[in-house]
Amino acid sequence: MSGISRIQQQSEERSGNARMRGSGRELWLKDGDQVFATSAATGSDDDILIDAIELYTWRDGNKISNLLKHEDVDTSVVPSEARASRRFAFWAHVHEIIHVNRTKPEWEPVEGPGGRQVFKETVDDFKVIALPFGRSDVLWIQLVDLYNDWGNLNKGVMRIKRTGAALDTTYAIASTARTPLTPKTAEIAELPSIQAYYLERYSALWTPQPNAGDGVEVKQESAYADLPF
Repeated sequence: MSGISRIQQQSEERSGNARMRGSGRELWLKDGDQVFATSAATGSDDDILIDAIELYTWRDGNKISNLLKHEDVDTSVVPSEARASRRFAFWAHVHEIIHVNRTKPEWEPVEGPGGRQVFKETVDDFKVIALPFGRSDVLWIQLVDLYNDWGNLNKGVMRIKRTGAALDTTYAIASTARTPLTPKTAEIAELPSIQAYYLERYSALWTPQPNAGDGVEVKQESAYADLPF
């Protein structure tokens, strides 16, 4: 292969890898967002679609960097003051998200509680939902309660709501009366495990690009116990 062709191929491979790293499938919520989703994870003992992960997130100048805390990941670049945040993450089929503010024209105006106008984003896709355990594991306990009530995490439609921002962020998980759609078994079978997903996406230093939709908020270390990151 000629020098020009070789360099072109290498450039295309790097661009492809960058697009893959930038096209993560995590769901990022803003203040007031409500997600309606059916878990792809069942919650059984051998379920690879739900897991606990730890992620370093720190600010370097104007950039935010992320790196997975894992025995197979070199974390020597992580600043000594950075602290890994612990979350539980699971794959879910997200039906829709209700937003209090409209930032995209395709979101449909609908009537919310009390007659207030809100905006529905139809997603209809599988996403990774990562949430903090919460103070005294309160959010994790809410998920476990759903599992105990339903017998399986994928037997109903759950609602996940974010309230607040930065240091005042809280989440809540609750069941709904909605009937879940027939599980997309073939698509679920193609989903990577949570561990494999995070190793692929965060095993090397990665900084979200501006306006890419994958930005995260840096939290103060003292608030890690009850914040999303």
